[in-house]
Amino acid sequence: MRTYESEPELGSDEQSELSREDSYPPLDTNIYEAQVLNMHNQIEIEVESPISNANAQHFNDHRRNVKSLHKAVLRGDWKAAKTALSLDKNIARIEITERGDRALHIAAAAKQTAFVQNLVEHLNTSDLELQNRHGNTAFCIAAASGVVEIAKVMYEKNKNLPSIRSSIGKIPLEMAIVFGNREMVEYLYPITPLEVLNAEENKDILKALVHIDMYDIALEILNSSRIDISTTNVGRALQALARKPLRGHGFRGHWMWERLVRTFAYIPWNVEFLTLLTDSYPDLFWEVNKEYHSIFHVALINRQEKVFNLIYQIGAVRNLITLYKDQEGNNILHLAGKLAPPSRLKIVSGAALQMQRELQWFKEVEKIVPSSFLHMKNKDKLTPRELFSKEHEALRKEGEEWMKRTVSFCLVVATLIATVAFDAGLAIFVGNNQESGTSILLKDRQFKIFVIYNALAMFSSTTSIMIYLSILISPFVEDDFQRSLTTKLVFGLSSVLASLGCMVVTFSATVFSVYNKENQWPLQGLVFGIALLTSIIYTMIYYKLWNTRVFSTGWPA
Repeated sequence: MRTYESEPELGSDEQSELSREDSYPPLDTNIYEAQVLNMHNQIEIEVESPISNANAQHFNDHRRNVKSLHKAVLRGDWKAAKTALSLDKNIARIEITERGDRALHIAAAAKQTAFVQNLVEHLNTSDLELQNRHGNTAFCIAAASGVVEIAKVMYEKNKNLPSIRSSIGKIPLEMAIVFGNREMVEYLYPITPLEVLNAEENKDILKALVHIDMYDIALEILNSSRIDISTTNVGRALQALARKPLRGHGFRGHWMWERLVRTFAYIPWNVEFLTLLTDSYPDLFWEVNKEYHSIFHVALINRQEKVFNLIYQIGAVRNLITLYKDQEGNNILHLAGKLAPPSRLKIVSGAALQMQRELQWFKEVEKIVPSSFLHMKNKDKLTPRELFSKEHEALRKEGEEWMKRTVSFCLVVATLIATVAFDAGLAIFVGNNQESGTSILLKDRQFKIFVIYNALAMFSSTTSIMIYLSILISPFVEDDFQRSLTTKLVFGLSSVLASLGCMVVTFSATVFSVYNKENQWPLQGLVFGIALLTSIIYTMIYYKLWNTRVFSTGWPA
């Protein structure tokens, strides 16, 4: 037994000295500090030693319990693990490996499905979000291991797990793709919010999906993230899928194409891609989705003219595909009679031109179907034409209003131009020679240009007025939108634009004629420059508008 050293007693003289407040004996501070330190060490050893022994015992018990739990997890021995958990309820939440793994991490990595099911019941929802020192949750490890049942158990407990990233920024779906776990990818894809992925992550995932031959999911992600298939490396990788042999992959190639057909809505409407696809899998022409629509029916519904035009390249197969009828009794002409999706209607501006485009689609499909299809009724007792009229009535009315509104504005402009041109023509007689009765400027070249272009402006504006009046009194029936109304609109617009151009030339010729002297060249040059600039701006503003109208009318889809 160690003995405590007592503090040295002070003599009576020393005590008397210490009792004085105005005098202290000189102290050697080094010796005093050494004595205090020595006393402290001795007391610390004697007092703390029992506590340290208790801590050591507790630590050893805890360590043995952790080892027991670790072994139980690896063996999948829930009975032994339950014993360890009964001794320490928090042991399932603490790190038990140098990597910072917890019991759930290890069980997921060891693919102990039954053990995970029991352990998850003893954990809170937040416990499943705990990460190891590499930043991975147990759900990430389950995704990498490929055991879908383990992932399901965790997801049912915590719905946030699919969107929790690891320390390197990967979500569980990416982990499953990287490790090539096909079934896990199929499970995780529907429950993973794709909005957590940025564009680069989408591209990386797509490349990895192509690498493991999961093209159906790659196409779905491609559609949802709106990546241009023709301009990205991912696009080239997806196009390469059609060049891969479909048989002998060992992953049910036919099943993959059947699933692709069931998700026709996710097909990127790229002609080159689909051509390669159908070359490798010709039976795709015959496949139908749950609505009994083939790939050409879906292309028609979505108004994909380039894809639909492939039907002209497949010969006799076309005649059989066009005979398909869907569950509602609609033949392919009925589908052409339905209103196009808003995104496809908006590729042309103006309700009248949209109506024209819809009519062009209907007429083109009408050419490739048997004549009996024109009078065939669906389950709603409607023929294709009746269905077209019903679906497009609102668009027809909107097109009528748009046409009248546009024509009214153009009519005002044409009337103003005609009035100005008429007044300018009358002004010619004001400058006549009183003796001969001929115009003073008749021999002037600029004056001749003035007369010619003023006449052109007058006649073209007058022509546009007559065309616009004929549009306003039109009955606006459906077939009028296909060619009659739109053709008149194009010619009327062309006449107005021509008269505006003639007005610029007429004014410029007038200035050159009046200021036709050698010392007036700066003014002439200024007028010429302004006229040229006006013509350029005029062309830039109206060319695209005019070009759209002309091609929409003259060259149907």
